[in-house]
Amino acid sequence: MMGKREAVKAILEGKGADRIPIIMNAFSLPVMRYGYTMPEALMSPEKMTKCMVGTRRELGYDGLCAGVYGGIAMMMGGHLPNSEGAISGNGEDVIHSMDDIKKLRPYNVDECMAMKTLLKTIELMREEEPDEPIYVILHVPAAVAFTLMGAKPAFKAMIKNQELFKALCDHVEDAVVESCKVLVDAGVDFLWFPMPNFGGFCISRKSYEKCISESNIRANKRIKDYGAKIVIHTCGLYDDRFDLVLKESGDAWHISDTQTKKVKDEYGDKVSLMGNIPCCSVLMEGTEEEVYQFAYQECMDGARDGRFILSGDCDVSPLTPDENVIAAVRAAKDAEKVLFG
Repeated sequence: MMGKREAVKAILEGKGADRIPIIMNAFSLPVMRYGYTMPEALMSPEKMTKCMVGTRRELGYDGLCAGVYGGIAMMMGGHLPNSEGAISGNGEDVIHSMDDIKKLRPYNVDECMAMKTLLKTIELMREEEPDEPIYVILHVPAAVAFTLMGAKPAFKAMIKNQELFKALCDHVEDAVVESCKVLVDAGVDFLWFPMPNFGGFCISRKSYEKCISESNIRANKRIKDYGAKIVIHTCGLYDDRFDLVLKESGDAWHISDTQTKKVKDEYGDKVSLMGNIPCCSVLMEGTEEEVYQFAYQECMDGARDGRFILSGDCDVSPLTPDENVIAAVRAAKDAEKVLFG
């Protein structure tokens, strides 16, 4: 049987693996499980490593999340006042006009403390568990632009002022690509791009095509040309825009709010899949048997060609019972025996 990192690499390269990695996308669960606040964990490589490695070992799933990188908005826009006139330092809600874009600071990844902390975390995790896949959560240019604009102004701009939104995406693209290059050089196994504000619950297909997809196509190609593996998290309703996401060069889609079999039948020969156990209704609220049955069927639907990673459909809740996560792991192992012998 392939090693874990070998299997993930094969899946993301479209070759298929002889095992089903169980990367639960558990970020808040380990942090809360060890009694840390999110800022405590994000600012301490030692604490992040301790809770991520410890929880993974205790529950038996695969993979380690090294953190969420939000340093771009903070560095470029943290000095600017938000719409209420306050300087929060996080760069949120600070860009509302073309002139505001000119006020953004240059991005220097070598001077970013958030990146330095993240790189130290990756180093510690690799020392602790050299055979585990390591991934980092970070944002595509459109998601960075969304943060810099703030939610309400960004949604409005994607309808009524698309040129402003696209100009901001273009402005931060180099910073995103540069950050990804640093993480690839640090040895992460894949980059995980969440897009919760761009699904059908939030914006139309038309707005997605004009404001998001064009930017993703360009930026993701640059990132992949450097050797990165990309998992695109289609958070929310994406059934009406998967054909657009396909053009964005993701090596896998981490899906939610859809059916794995349906997506597999339509796109499985073109992209690998990750998911898709509902984190609330099944993982958190379901019985151990319900979780097992759901996870087993996910594996049978998604892993028939060896190109599937079992996961929750989003971040696993800290309220999720241990036995439910363990049941999902057991289901994947049983499915492996049927599918791969």
